[in-house]
Order: sequence, then structure tokens, then C-alpha cells
Amino acid sequence: MPSAKGKSSPRLPHEHDESADSQTSEPRPEMKQAHADLERGLVDTDRSPVTDELYNRTLKSGKPTGGQAKPRR
Repeated sequence: MPSAKGKSSPRLPHEHDESADSQTSEPRPEMKQAHADLERGLVDTDRSPVTDELYNRTLKSGKPTGGQAKPRR
């Protein structure tokens, strides 16, 4: 534990997260379920690869998406 003026002080958030003794907890139930699902052969249904491809193809490249409104007269 860091000390300030010879006294113990609590860890800062990043010090707690990165310390070896804070990594000794049991796996969370969600992680156990994810592991069991993969072991059973289920696949990840996350849509991020599709979303990333669409973003890279349209928005990131600077191409207009066709959704821009025309100015009123």
C-alpha cells in the first residue's frame, strides 16, 4: 500500500486494478456461462464485425451516406 507522510493510504483505482492480489477472485457467473456455451459449440452472435465493416466502408472513409437533408428555399 502506498504511503503518504509515513501513513498508509488506500490504493488508487488503477493501482488496485493492476495489482496481482486483486486478480485472485473466482470467475464471474457470466464468464462461466460464456465458457460453457463455447464448449457446447455455440457461436458468438455479436454484430460488431458487421457494424465495423459498415463504419469503415461509409463513415470512416468520408463518403456521404445519402442521409443529408437538402436545404430549404
